Amino acid sequence: MRTAMNRREFLRTAAMTGGALAAATAAGSPRPAAAAGTVNWLAWGGHVEPQGIKSFFDASGIRVNHVGMSGNAETFAKLKLSGANQYDLFEADGLWPVRYHQEGLIEPIQLDSIPNVAKNMYPEFKKIPALQVSGGAMLMVPWGWKNKIKTAPTSYEVLLDKKYKGHVGFSDQHEFLWPVAAYLLGYDPFKMNKEQLNRAKDVLIQIKRNAPTISKGWNEQLRLYVEETVWIGLSSPGRALTIQSSSGPAMGWERPKEGYVGWIDGDMLVKGSPNRDASLAWLNHIHSPEYVATNFQRLQRGSVNRAGVELLKSRGMGEMVRANLMDQPEMALQMRLIEAPANQDEYAAAWNEVLAAS
Repeated sequence: MRTAMNRREFLRTAAMTGGALAAATAAGSPRPAAAAGTVNWLAWGGHVEPQGIKSFFDASGIRVNHVGMSGNAETFAKLKLSGANQYDLFEADGLWPVRYHQEGLIEPIQLDSIPNVAKNMYPEFKKIPALQVSGGAMLMVPWGWKNKIKTAPTSYEVLLDKKYKGHVGFSDQHEFLWPVAAYLLGYDPFKMNKEQLNRAKDVLIQIKRNAPTISKGWNEQLRLYVEETVWIGLSSPGRALTIQSSSGPAMGWERPKEGYVGWIDGDMLVKGSPNRDASLAWLNHIHSPEYVATNFQRLQRGSVNRAGVELLKSRGMGEMVRANLMDQPEMALQMRLIEAPANQDEYAAAWNEVLAAS
């Protein structure tokens, strides 16, 4: 490999990768009955298609009330403290549904009881051992998946290289940045003790010093890539195509040799929900090929829904499907799923120190 390259050459070889998302179903403690024909849905805004909500209401008479949610740790702390009884469905990433199940907040679901899931989902996502309970029910209804891989050459070490100072991407997604430091130090990303967290914190501070800013959300990250402020960073593989399609430089992606993590996210069914049937009907609706194709065309990430992927291909979007690995579900099962650390408070405190460091 050449030891020197200009900025455009580096951008063309810089690595970015990823995958998709998944939807889950969870449950919570008994609560006062809500209005009949209503689903209270705590979900990330990226999963919401307003036209899909309207068509569902027109067909069923069931209203979907969407409430925006934040990150996994913040949502878990909130629902553990106040309870989940104001919602029917809510979402989580990776193995976070396991924590919700341990707290008695979610109800496992037999995926084949939802017709569009039974018919349309890739079989690889119907039986994920870490997310199954006895009897085969799943803690979540997978929606998609995404793996966070690296950026140039073959190692996370490039993020520490001073020659890229001012050009390394650094986001506020701490769940995907702790593994970078952990892998470089040889630690388990989700089982670090306080001493290991301190060492990992120092690594992240070094990476942060190579970044022009702490980006919040994909839109800001996209702008930095298109402007060529950021040359190298963490993302999903399909983002490379998105950057180029947005008049940015041609980019590539690669898996780091140290390993990589990702998530399967989705909607969980609240235990004891008085709107259980309406909630399952909504889950069935969002797993229809049309809803899936609309959502994944807009956000471009990996999908667990084979029928939705085939619909995108039939609409001439094969390049987008391939770029986002939508037709390669086996890739999702090769990544380490993010987990909820037992010492989440220590992780949060260490992350605050990363953000505060100059």
